[in-house]
Amino acid sequence: MAAEAPDPKTFGSWEEAFQYPVPAVRGMERQLRRDIDSNREKLRTLVGASYRDLLGTAESIIEMGGQMHDLETYMGEIGKRCNTRILDKKASNLRTWTEEVGAPNTEPYSFASQLAVLRSCPDVISRLFKSGGSVLLAAKVLVISRLLHTKLSQRRNPPPFLDDLRNRLASLRRRLLGRIDRRLKSLEISRDVLVEAMCAFSLATSSSPKDVIRHYHHMRLEAISENMGQDGDGHDNVLLALRLYVKTLKDTQAVIPTQLARALERLKLVPLFKSQDVYSLIELNLDVHERWIGDDIRTFTPYIRHDDLTKAEAERSLKQWAKSAFGSFLAGLRNRIEDVEDPERLVDLRRQVLELWLSNHQHSTGVDSAETLDGLRHVFNLQSTRLIQSRASKLDRVGLIVKNVLQNWQAGVSDLTPSLWDSSMTSMEFENGGKSFRERLASRFTGKNEPLNKVSLEYVSFLERIESLEEMIKKLREARWADDMDDVDNENYLLDNKQVLLSEDDPRLLQEELNSALQEAYTDLQVMLHKLFDKSETTSSGQQAAYLIRVWRELRQYLPKSYQNAQLGIGSIPTLQHTIAIEALRVPLERCSKRIAKMSQAKLLQARPLWEGDPELPVLPSAWTYRFLLELASSMSACGSDVWSPQAVDTLKKELILSIAPMLEGRQAVQVNGHRDRDLLDGEDKEEEELEEEVKKDEEEIEERFREENGEVNGEEAGKSEENEERNSKEPEKYPEKPLNGAMSNGHIEFKPEEEPEDGKIQRFFDVAYLTNASVVKETEAGDNQLVSLQVSLIQDLAFEPKAMERMKKDAAEYWKRTSLLFALLA
Repeated sequence: MAAEAPDPKTFGSWEEAFQYPVPAVRGMERQLRRDIDSNREKLRTLVGASYRDLLGTAESIIEMGGQMHDLETYMGEIGKRCNTRILDKKASNLRTWTEEVGAPNTEPYSFASQLAVLRSCPDVISRLFKSGGSVLLAAKVLVISRLLHTKLSQRRNPPPFLDDLRNRLASLRRRLLGRIDRRLKSLEISRDVLVEAMCAFSLATSSSPKDVIRHYHHMRLEAISENMGQDGDGHDNVLLALRLYVKTLKDTQAVIPTQLARALERLKLVPLFKSQDVYSLIELNLDVHERWIGDDIRTFTPYIRHDDLTKAEAERSLKQWAKSAFGSFLAGLRNRIEDVEDPERLVDLRRQVLELWLSNHQHSTGVDSAETLDGLRHVFNLQSTRLIQSRASKLDRVGLIVKNVLQNWQAGVSDLTPSLWDSSMTSMEFENGGKSFRERLASRFTGKNEPLNKVSLEYVSFLERIESLEEMIKKLREARWADDMDDVDNENYLLDNKQVLLSEDDPRLLQEELNSALQEAYTDLQVMLHKLFDKSETTSSGQQAAYLIRVWRELRQYLPKSYQNAQLGIGSIPTLQHTIAIEALRVPLERCSKRIAKMSQAKLLQARPLWEGDPELPVLPSAWTYRFLLELASSMSACGSDVWSPQAVDTLKKELILSIAPMLEGRQAVQVNGHRDRDLLDGEDKEEEELEEEVKKDEEEIEERFREENGEVNGEEAGKSEENEERNSKEPEKYPEKPLNGAMSNGHIEFKPEEEPEDGKIQRFFDVAYLTNASVVKETEAGDNQLVSLQVSLIQDLAFEPKAMERMKKDAAEYWKRTSLLFALLA
């Protein structure tokens, strides 16, 4: 609250005023200016009153002088004519006129004149309407016509066409009142025309000033309601209604009761027939008909109470209307902006309405300025909140699209993504820096097919709508409101803080509402997508999980500024990654299980000739290992290379360890049908025959690759290789064919690890070490890795020297480094 300024009248000199702070000095300045203005008005009033009295006295003296001169002239004329002969002659002439013309002939002349004037009155009123003439003059003519009609109707034999005239006059009266109402509703009407319209209404309806002001306020309220209820999406009607409200407050304070009372009083000073504007109407011919009209009509003066409305009553009436009208305006404004969906238009309308009101609020007599400002703020904040909630809730459209895609999922169609190498890509032009090519390349690399594009388009549309809301709040925050010096008064303290209220409080409220709405919308979407995946247990669950991961990537990659949540989808993404990992491992593990089972029956260790060193140890893994990793990489690529984030790859590696470790422990072969177990193990199944051919082919490929990588081209190494081959050809007796040593248990074939040859265990150790390097998970401790545990178990069984084991581990790690790029996604 502004500090109370001291009274400058108590100062001894002007220097004392500048001992106070600047706001106090400005307050003293405003107080002195108000005192000066007040004294000036009082002086002007006194001087004006004295001047008017002097002018009135002078006019009275001049008028008295003229009257005395006229009186002397008349007295002289009377004196000249006051003789016996002239009086006898006048008496004789009067008797002659009475005998020949007399009183019996006066009535027909009076009837004819009254009827002629009455028949001309409607034409006069119609002409005034067409030419846009004075409504007050039309009201005077209407009153005269009613008097004449009433007198003629009281005759013994009234004319038959009086009824038609009455109906026409009634119609003209309605038109006159309608014209008066339109002028009372007009925003462009001047105060003089306003007072004239009020007088015309009072004269036409015999209303007192109280009735006039009540009707005027009713018309203005009706005009405000009409403007607020008009169709259209422009701002003009809203601003026009507010201007009508402000102008009504100003005009009422200026016109009522003083100017209206004076205007009504002037109507009573001169009879209607004697008023200059009526007498000058050519159509009425009053200069001819006046003498026959009758004294009761010629001397008629309207009786209107002009002093029944005091200033206190006028202010009380204005206060009641102002409160009611502003409430009506707020209700209309609330209904008006309910359909405004464009934030920019809403901000623009808010700015215009508040600027108009703040520049005129000092005229709101009887209405709390702070309360009205809060009312306007509440209406616009309510619509802004409604708009925020409506736009934020449309995020569920993304969930509905995803739901529709999952419900109508078609394997091979819904998960089909365009290739990077089709003709449409390779034949693209590279204009504009290859922007189109880069965009399409990124789109295809991230797996954007038709179902994902639908989600992307809808989500981009949602982000644009949210961005417009954020821009709206930014504009509200950046708005600057001009200071009004009149707002320093204590009663307008809240208006002093309009910058805080309008540019800080309101934007903060809307920003909090937007944050809350987005939080709720994204939470609902997250729950919805999680439930959708839980319900979609189909054979395409892996592809559907990949689709959902891409959806989450679209959502997480582009978040509104008002909702930056790094944890969005964190609860669902690991589950989806686990599903994809299971799907990617399913087929490679099935085939790998069969290959391991086949190798467990092998009579010869085919990779044995490739061992090197002293002692001879494996330098490359078994063929099934390479084939397994290659198939796994292909399976991962089939799911989409874009879904294999580091977390997804780690999830797959964990599942890989959990699934393959039991197979390599030597206790589990492959689960087979109870009716076909011997067929599977004896190689009678066609699929296993093909698998055996693949294993041999793979071993040959790996052997050839190993030779190429190690540069075995000199004669010494070639001789050594031939020697190894000859030695191995002579050693089959070391690995005689043995019958299958195993037993069926719960649909599995269990092998006894102690019967496995030592070379097989050594090769298995190298395979396990190779797979351990291929399935390294950084955050997993060595004790939790079952492959590492399996290595420890094999070391205990083999009882090898530590150097030999370390050498195999090192060779397995080096071989993984050389071959890891073949399995890029896994590596």
